[in-house]
Amino acid sequence: MHPFPPRVIEVGMVVGAVIGLLILIAPNFGLKPKPTVDGWRFPVKLTCLLLYYLALVGGMGAVGLSAALMLVYGTTHWFAWLGFGFGFFLVPVVLADWPEPLILDGQGLLEGGCTASRIRWQELKHVRAYRIRCDRGLVIHGDGGKKLVVADIAYDSEAVLDCLLQWRQVPYYSLQDEMEPLSIFSESQSRS
Repeated sequence: MHPFPPRVIEVGMVVGAVIGLLILIAPNFGLKPKPTVDGWRFPVKLTCLLLYYLALVGGMGAVGLSAALMLVYGTTHWFAWLGFGFGFFLVPVVLADWPEPLILDGQGLLEGGCTASRIRWQELKHVRAYRIRCDRGLVIHGDGGKKLVVADIAYDSEAVLDCLLQWRQVPYYSLQDEMEPLSIFSESQSRS
């Protein structure tokens, strides 16, 4: 068996650096919302799409590499079965959760073409900002427990909020609004 050529390693490192650089600067490309006939269409950010494509290619690569290992070493190779199972699980999960553009129109707000998840203007309750570790964005609440999460990594959540508040006056709870009632010290000081 021949040793792995150093040139392939160098090219792989350059490709990895380019992909890493794209992940870092892609949020700054700033895809703007596009006006439609009766509303707005908010495209998915390039960072999010790049991560989904990397996960998809990684899953397909794991299945392909594992299949090649099983053909060469036989089906008793445990690492090949582990990689095959991981890739076989990852590919359908990525495809099922593929991000679609948000559409804000005269009937309400929906993600992609899924009309079952549409939050109609009559059903709209409130909008809440969230921040969990490094993830932030908006959660749009509707009647019947409907929620539409507008993650900042996937969409321009500030543009979504601006357009939504221009269309309808809806209660908006920012991060500061939610933090104030949780303070134990302010309640004890106000009672004394």
